Amino acid sequence: MLGTLLFTTAGTNDIGRELTAFLVWALAIPLILLGLIGWGTGYLRADSTRLGAALTVPPVLAVAYIGLSMAGIDFSPAGRLLLIIPTSGMALVVGYDLWINNTVANER
Repeated sequence: MLGTLLFTTAGTNDIGRELTAFLVWALAIPLILLGLIGWGTGYLRADSTRLGAALTVPPVLAVAYIGLSMAGIDFSPAGRLLLIIPTSGMALVVGYDLWINNTVANER
């Protein structure tokens, strides 16, 4: 969010603020992706395959998409659904898991 805030509030001649925003994004995106992959791997190792797969697959697809885009392979808008659908599914699975675990905790 800091990168977005810095980038959107930068003036037309404020190159320092734009560079800072890009540096923040460049640091945040790999950390978020690695964190989600590590978190999902932990759940996969703990035999929670649905939650582990939901946390691991979208970041892996995002890295693959970014790598292919940088290699010059262009995707149609329908091909970009490869990022949107798994990420939406990840949010649904994590939300469902939190709701189920909260219901179980409230019943105790």
